[in-house]
Amino acid sequence: MLNKLILNKVIGYVDDILLVIIILVTAFSFFIGVFLVFFTNIGGEVQWYSDVPLDFLIFGIFGLNSINFNLGISFMFFWTVYLACYLFCFLKPVSIFHLSSVKTPFKTIGLERIKIQRDNYLVITISWFSGYFVLSILIDVIQQLFGVTLGNPLTANPLLSFFYLSAAPLNEEIFFRVLLLGLPLFLLFVPFGKGLFLSTLYHPYKNISYRKGKYTTIAIAIIIALNSLVFGLSHVIFGGGYEIGKITQAGLGGVILAWLYYRYSLSSAITFHWISNFVFFAYSIFGYFLFQSPWNTESDNIFLAIVSVVFIIMGVIFLYRLFEQLTKKYLKKSKI
Repeated sequence: MLNKLILNKVIGYVDDILLVIIILVTAFSFFIGVFLVFFTNIGGEVQWYSDVPLDFLIFGIFGLNSINFNLGISFMFFWTVYLACYLFCFLKPVSIFHLSSVKTPFKTIGLERIKIQRDNYLVITISWFSGYFVLSILIDVIQQLFGVTLGNPLTANPLLSFFYLSAAPLNEEIFFRVLLLGLPLFLLFVPFGKGLFLSTLYHPYKNISYRKGKYTTIAIAIIIALNSLVFGLSHVIFGGGYEIGKITQAGLGGVILAWLYYRYSLSSAITFHWISNFVFFAYSIFGYFLFQSPWNTESDNIFLAIVSVVFIIMGVIFLYRLFEQLTKKYLKKSKI
């Protein structure tokens, strides 16, 4: 028992350190993104002032996918939305860092002990993403053993690839989470005339939680499962370079995204998706710009390797803690 307590304490310290590193890495990616788009020539003939089409699903539905938009202005629009979501998660429901009461030896050097708030939305989002990152790698490895591949959505142009990957989180979260998940939840579980439409679309749990019962929970779980299935299938149905192996990986991501959206708001889901697309490819292309290392593969890219390793270690810790929590919860119920 004592050894397990010591192990959990060490794991907690390591997890806190990794979390701080990831916060710094993700925050710095905002600056890297701006630098790559506006201050480099990675796009060749395509520059920030070029007009490019946006393949938004919503635009396609309304027949507007043939309209071109300025790359730089569009990028900054997405960038601003992601920064707002990131800051919202950073501060909600309490700031990610909390200064606790002064304790020795911090008191002697005039510093206060910093405690990381585990119920903070950004901590929760990063933790779930790290767990998903580990599981997605395992899924890919297992599928490749059977000859099933994920495919590659990237274009031959680094700037265009980064731009479209940057646009995807906002595009897909509005379509799949808000329209295909939030709207059905509102219609099914929120009484008309309450004036909670926009609030429910942004954060369903706030307006549904007080009505939760056994059958409501089951219904929500079924809706989330269907939403995740559609999300996984869409990556292959709508093309974009993905192959059938992406369905499993994207479907798993869809479950977590749907849960984060339902429980912790649209900002959490967008931030999760933003980390997957924007952050990883910002560092990947930054490595390409500095060292001419491959930007569309993980091999020989020092920045991408470091970021991946940090997320993998944190993901293993998260999955271990999640398994431990679920085990305790199951054993407690079985005893009752």
